[in-house]
Amino acid sequence: MNDHDQLLGPALRDRMRSENPDLERLAASSLSAGRRLRRRRTALVVAGTAAAVAGIGVGGALLSGGSDGTAVEDPGLVAGAPEPEGLAVGQVLDLGNGLTGTVVAETKAVHILGASTRRGAGTDLAVLLSGPVAAIETYWSGGFGDLFETWPGLTVAVELLDARALSMLGLTEEIPVTAPTGWTCEWFLMDDKASCTAEDGGVAGLVIRDAADHAAWTSDPDKGANADVFVTDVHDGIFISVQGGQGTTSAEIQELGASLEWID
Repeated sequence: MNDHDQLLGPALRDRMRSENPDLERLAASSLSAGRRLRRRRTALVVAGTAAAVAGIGVGGALLSGGSDGTAVEDPGLVAGAPEPEGLAVGQVLDLGNGLTGTVVAETKAVHILGASTRRGAGTDLAVLLSGPVAAIETYWSGGFGDLFETWPGLTVAVELLDARALSMLGLTEEIPVTAPTGWTCEWFLMDDKASCTAEDGGVAGLVIRDAADHAAWTSDPDKGANADVFVTDVHDGIFISVQGGQGTTSAEIQELGASLEWID
């Protein structure tokens, strides 16, 4: 290695360090871009200020971490940079537009909107949003402003009622029906759907729908009033439409739909 190499190495490292992407902004942007898809439901359990914050749900975790579940440091962080002032449990943040965030370290089931990928002053803490649903949605879609920059490691969450209002949850939290013998169904409750497969390889789809739409479905020739679609009766505020796919006949779809049994 000559003197030129010894000088070039540090120069390149300094250049690349300054050009590292802001992973936190990318993470927030990704959350915003995907929120119009069916939101993934996760549960947050924080047991004391030293507990690890983890997001779990049908669709997968929203929190970033290593393969062993530990949080991953943002490589764009500068070593020795001063940490922002820490948060205190019970502290209420004024987030504007009538929106506030209460800092919590222990809570029952809540639903995560996003989480910082860095460790810092907000690690092991969550901010529980409160305010008009429209303000929460705007704050969510906008990537949470500079919240993650100010307090790295923070998680943002909402309670059950707000999660429902934000369409984060499906119409039911439990599998509503059982399929007859000869059919196997895999449920995706966050999407209000099930994918079913018959023993002979035929497929069908079940969709959970709001009872308010039942009349429209049963009278529309392109929907329920069609031999290729079966529509159940209303049960506990929902009904199910059954539609076929490759390898199934109209008669098999009608038989499958008529054989579904509600779980009480």
